[in-house]
Order: sequence, then C-alpha cells, then structure tokens
Amino acid sequence: MEFEFQCTENDYKRFYKFYYKSEFQKRIWGAILLPILIGYMFSGEPFNLTRFICGAIASEIIFVGFYVIPYIIAINKIRNLIAKEPRYLEKKKLMITDEGLYFETETRNGTWKWESIASLNSNVDFISLLLVDKRFYLIPKRAFLAENDSTNFIGIIQSRIGTQRSSIKVSPDTLNKKPPYLLGLICLIPLIGAFVGLVFIILGITRFKDKWFTLIGVAGIVFTVIIYSTLFYAGKHSSVFTNGFRDLSQMQLNNLVKDIEFYKMQNEQYPDSLQQLTKENTHVFIYDPIQSNQGETDNLFKYERVDNQYNLFSSGVDGIPKTNDDLYPQVSENLIGKIGLIKYNIKPEIIEPKESTNR
Repeated sequence: MEFEFQCTENDYKRFYKFYYKSEFQKRIWGAILLPILIGYMFSGEPFNLTRFICGAIASEIIFVGFYVIPYIIAINKIRNLIAKEPRYLEKKKLMITDEGLYFETETRNGTWKWESIASLNSNVDFISLLLVDKRFYLIPKRAFLAENDSTNFIGIIQSRIGTQRSSIKVSPDTLNKKPPYLLGLICLIPLIGAFVGLVFIILGITRFKDKWFTLIGVAGIVFTVIIYSTLFYAGKHSSVFTNGFRDLSQMQLNNLVKDIEFYKMQNEQYPDSLQQLTKENTHVFIYDPIQSNQGETDNLFKYERVDNQYNLFSSGVDGIPKTNDDLYPQVSENLIGKIGLIKYNIKPEIIEPKESTNR
C-alpha cells in the first residue's frame, strides 16, 4: 500500500481540538457533579445560595480549565515546533514494507521500522502515529481514496506493531514532555486547591509519572489543610475573632426581636419555635454566629414561648445557657413593656455619654 499526504497547521489544531473535546465528553458527569459537590461544601451551614453558586461556578471553570489550558499550550507548542521543524508540514509519501513504514519527502527519506512505532490510533478525520522517540505525526484520512483503504492501513499497522503497543492510546501530550506545572497555582486557592491537588496526584502518578507534579498536588492539599486549620484555631481562640462573632450575634439577636414581633402582628400570636419564622420569611436569621463558630450542633438562638411572651437570648462563648456571658436583646427603653420579650431578658441599649467640650 502506497499513498501521499500533506498536513497543514490547521490539521494539527483540529486534531488537538477533537482530542481534548472527546476527553472532556468522557468526563462530562464529573463536570456536572463535581461543581455541585464543591458548591454544596462551599455553601456552608446554613445553606447560602450565593456561596453555592460562586463555588460551583469557580470549580466548573477550574474543571474546564484542565482541558482548555492544555489545549492552548499544545496549540502553541505545535506552532513553535512547526516553525523550528518544517518537516511536519512537508508533503510525504508513505509505503508499507516488510521492515516498516517507508517515508519520502522533498528533503529526506527513511523507514520507520515496526519496532520504532510506539502506537497508532484514529478518529473521524485523522490517523495519529507516535514513534518511540516521541515524534508525533498525523495522517489525514482524506489521503486515502476510500474509507476501506484507511481501515486496511490501520489494521496492517496494528498487526505489525503488536497487540500490546496498539493498545496504547496516542495522546497529544506526547509533544509536551513536561507536565503543566503552572496549573499548580490553582492549588493556592483554599478548599478548591485541595481538590485540584488530588487531581495532580492522580495525573502525576498515572499519566505524567512525574514526582514534581505529584508533589505539587500534595502541597496543594497540605496548603488547604494549613489554611483552614489556622482559621479554625483563630476562630476558637483569637480574641479578635471571638469579639467579632459576639458583636455579630448581638446584632442578629436585636434584629430577631423585630422579626418575632412582626410575626405576632401577622399571626396574632408568637411562634412556638424560631423555625416557624423561616417558613414565612426565609431571610430571617435564627442561627447564633457564636455557636456556629464554635462548631456546636445546637447553634440556634435560645427561644421559649411563655404564654403571650417569650424568652430570647444567646448562650455566649461558653455555650451554656443562663451564665454570665449570655447575650440578651438590646431594645429601646421606650419599648420595654410594650413587646412580648420577658423583661429580665432585656438588656437596655447602652448609650455612650458624649465627651464634654467644656474645659
């Protein structure tokens, strides 16, 4: 069998586009499920839709980037390779011989012996040929007069190079001798970097067999663990964080009184539980930021309906009700006795006296 062909730069670009597109389609379920999973983990407790959407979109961009970025890198590398070695675009004549594939161009000729052919694969438009020295060539199927000719050619080559070699799939990354180390910068993104690091470890061991690429993945996971461990420790032990959550709880507690009173106006009675408030208004915040920061499972503000009144307070930093660090709603003196909040649970607003300007 003998035939002639000539590839263009666009042929290589089309091949890479088809390859990475097909690789992405094989993992389409990952592109759907992984962003949902990461978005849910990122949404926090209680569920925050905005954080869920942001986490899902960010993880989807990263997932797609694992195919788009290598595609762009591959296109640039083949463009530079063609500029340095124009033989990739030379018109070639191929002939199957007993020794291997005889090739002939305007500048040179030779034989790719059967043992020097690492693998062969094909898609709709191209046959891809990989040599053991990592050189990579495309044979457009348009070079064959009939579809049966390309099928016969593939069958002959595969039978000659052996079943073991023919089972090895051709990857465009064979032209990229080094893994995409720059993608390791994604590992610096907390939480998402841990998932990316896991992918790096898998690819570093199975695909690239590169220890540095694998170590980048390990570093990404370790970095996320360190960041979240530091934040967790600071949130529990730092006075700055503690005071910040205390102030946030006080503010939410004050607002919650308004929501409870509004509920009374709408329903002519106070709610039996704080959860009833969220059934009519999902924007009502009934979770105690202090308890949430401490990782407590019972992280709601303390509420109890007593006839036509109610108790409302926060258990404070120690998480134990009825202790000195409990927080109570701050309401105006004018409202005391006019609302249902039991009086001993009311902490009047503290009005700081103005400094005298008199000397």
